[in-house]
Amino acid sequence: MRQLVYSGSTGDHPVLITDEDGVRSLRFGTEERQTSIDLRRPWELQLAYTQWMAAALLLHPRPESFLVVGLGGGALPHFLLHHHPGARIDVVEKERLVIELAHRAFRLPQEAAGLRVVHRDALSFLRADAPASYHIAFLDIFGPGCMAPVLFDPALYRQLLARLHPGGVLAVNLWSGERPLYEQAVRAAWEGCAGRLLRMQVSKRSNAVLLGFAGDIPWAAIKKARKRGAEFRQRYGIDFVPFLKRLRRTNRSSSLLARLFG
Repeated sequence: MRQLVYSGSTGDHPVLITDEDGVRSLRFGTEERQTSIDLRRPWELQLAYTQWMAAALLLHPRPESFLVVGLGGGALPHFLLHHHPGARIDVVEKERLVIELAHRAFRLPQEAAGLRVVHRDALSFLRADAPASYHIAFLDIFGPGCMAPVLFDPALYRQLLARLHPGGVLAVNLWSGERPLYEQAVRAAWEGCAGRLLRMQVSKRSNAVLLGFAGDIPWAAIKKARKRGAEFRQRYGIDFVPFLKRLRRTNRSSSLLARLFG
């Protein structure tokens, strides 16, 4: 049975937090969940698309610095704090209320080694903050039932890649339910990433995850990660092998991305 924990508004959209079957969820005025966290084990990624985004971790040999754009309830920061203790984790979130609720309702630590939560919009942070080098960046910014407008701006992706280490990886969550808007966002990412882009459609969901790269697409690292599937499953508690198979199968030289934008 669903129980209401919080109801409010950021000014731009409603914010609802509910508990159901031991899992706490955040919604922005629709049935789609922005975050779901089991407060007993907050480091376990509950939503499928977040698990697919986490596949980016396998494509860098030693990820130790992370950028998370879009906080929600803090599922990805919880996951990173648990599996990469001591790493540098910068989180950027433009809504003050969302930050407060992540700490209060979803128990994201106020103080944790390496964790910094910045109240700012994405482009402002990327353009004005002191230079930094991240190994992995996660981009997950949505309004009520729609992708944030900045996701259609190639400058966002260029700025993100500019903040990555030369071997860095960018993971982006998009919504493919409205095909014209989805293709517009993919085109912006393709342009911003100079074509160094792969995509994965999340199984049985309308989420699509894009992977952008600061350098060449690391096909050798993808192949190697597939062979280490059991090791990564033991480490992260996620079976990444189906994701990596989908990644290779979807992004051959004659992929949709190459046909549309190449």
